[in-house]
Amino acid sequence: MGTIANGNDSQSDISYEPIIANHKRAPVWLGVIIAFAYSMVIIFGAFGNILTIFIVLRNKSMRTVQNFFIINLALGDFMICTITAPITFFNISFTFWKYGNALCKFVSSIGGFNIFLSTFSITAIALDRYFLVIFPTQQQRQKFFSIILFALIWIISLLLSIPIVIVSSSTMFYEVEFCNLTLYLCNENELAWDKMPFSKLSYTISIIVIHYAFPIVSMVFAYTKIASRMHSRFVHRNNIKLIGEDANNRRKHVAERQRRTNFLLASLVLLFAIAWLPFNIFHMLLSLKVITYSGTLFALCHLMGMMSACLNPVCYAFFNQNFRNELFIILHKLKLRKNSNINGINRTEYSATVKRSTCMGTNNTHHKSVSTVVMPDNSLKISIDNRSISQCNLDTIPMVPILPQISNTENTLKPENILKRVGKNEIEVLLEKD
Repeated sequence: MGTIANGNDSQSDISYEPIIANHKRAPVWLGVIIAFAYSMVIIFGAFGNILTIFIVLRNKSMRTVQNFFIINLALGDFMICTITAPITFFNISFTFWKYGNALCKFVSSIGGFNIFLSTFSITAIALDRYFLVIFPTQQQRQKFFSIILFALIWIISLLLSIPIVIVSSSTMFYEVEFCNLTLYLCNENELAWDKMPFSKLSYTISIIVIHYAFPIVSMVFAYTKIASRMHSRFVHRNNIKLIGEDANNRRKHVAERQRRTNFLLASLVLLFAIAWLPFNIFHMLLSLKVITYSGTLFALCHLMGMMSACLNPVCYAFFNQNFRNELFIILHKLKLRKNSNINGINRTEYSATVKRSTCMGTNNTHHKSVSTVVMPDNSLKISIDNRSISQCNLDTIPMVPILPQISNTENTLKPENILKRVGKNEIEVLLEKD
């Protein structure tokens, strides 16, 4: 008979029975929805973020200090979509762990690291934009400040992930000795938390403050100042007496641009706040032991946060005119390349057909030269030289793809029959008799 490891080893004070007791299976329909949602996060999030990175690195003029924060954010979100999301879905789908202690520590901490990296990149973007708008003349100081921010993002993200590495472990949960069956759980070890210089509750509160509250306060402060400064500039320009008939149109354009900017800045704050609110509330209530762990509830809260990683490329990159222009250039080149490949294939087919075919007379051995020209309207023009066509055998007529409608039952080819059966808009046959 199997035994549950709740009092037979060094972890005798730990009971994993509540974990399994509350790890109930979700309804099938809800499981399908969660699986589909994670799949969409992985596919669209990875594509949007890798496209953002590609656009910035492709264009030399966009390789600015400010845009490297966009790359940092896209990199963090890309790792969230390709590493954190699949691992989390795997953990909530399969209760037990069989991949060893080292990999357990890695997958437990890498998820937090990716989330911290993305969150702090969002904060850095807000602060960097603040210094760029409020202190536009201090470019050298802005560059130094941006480098410091960039380094702090990675250092702080790494430091905050270290406690998760320490307390996470693959722990035996169930063992049946006579059949050599041992089941393990990959989770945070309560005994390991007791040995830490701070409690799990204090760590959770600190993470919520640093990872959630501080970014929101920073974004609200930075974007409020930016909107205020832009409004002041707008009022100042309106006070200047503009001469010309397009003065009112210019004022309207500036006002509309300011409204769009304010809407975008507000959307950035709301997106972050709404996306990560359920996730942080869940962990706070879990640490306070107000609720017990639920895999389904955790998955839903986690998916809300993952949606932020999918929408960040849209808000931070594709709302930017330079990004959109570069994206349209890429799409246009891909379209031209596709059309070029199609036309290349068609030209190859037509040329091969013509080269293999010749028109020979029955009473002489004169060859008919046939040439194909692709016209601007993509129609095909076949010109045959001025030698006699009335004596040609239909079997030797070049079978260009547009010609199979011509009947092979007659012994001679008449110009009026060709023009009647093949529309002039599609093909023009120039015939001249000797």
